[in-house]
Amino acid sequence: MSAFAPSPGIHSIVGGVAMIRAFRTRAPLTHFASSTWSGLPRGNSALEIGIAMAIIGIIVTMAWGWQGSVTKRRIQNASYLIEGDLRFTQQTAVSTAGNGPQAELCLRADGYDIYTVVYQDPVARATPVAGSAVKRVNAGQEYAAGLQFTPDGAATYPCTADGSRNAIVYLASGAPEFPDTNTHTIAVALRGQTAHITIRPTTGLATVGP
Repeated sequence: MSAFAPSPGIHSIVGGVAMIRAFRTRAPLTHFASSTWSGLPRGNSALEIGIAMAIIGIIVTMAWGWQGSVTKRRIQNASYLIEGDLRFTQQTAVSTAGNGPQAELCLRADGYDIYTVVYQDPVARATPVAGSAVKRVNAGQEYAAGLQFTPDGAATYPCTADGSRNAIVYLASGAPEFPDTNTHTIAVALRGQTAHITIRPTTGLATVGP
């Protein structure tokens, strides 16, 4: 190599300077911009708005259906719970017949309690009074809060433990204490949906229905 030949580094510098000059003199890159765009935000078309509304409607419908399904399930759970506890009250009345005349499922605003009723004078089998509570059921724990249990007017008597509360009464024989021989019901309601528990006379059989 000649002593006067330029080094590779000189060639690189010269080439870089030439590229910078060419870039500065090149025409602006206007071909990327749309010839019809004014620079202002573009609005939504009627088709886009319609699609968005349809999607929102589908989501709302699905959410409403899901909420209704949850409510129905909560009513069913509570109905089967109280159905089982009516049977338990009946069994309690029969099993404690030697100590008292009946057992009671006493309703309250936030649940219900199952009590025995015992004779204050067990020898003479007289003067029935409230015995012990054998089970307590509370809203928000054993069943969903907000549920309402409403027996028909002829199905209940004043609770022996608290006369201000209504009670479903089962006698020592296992029969429900009704003023007639008709079937009676308890309505289980939440958010406009209702199920009914039917209690048959004589046998006291409780069943869940619509």
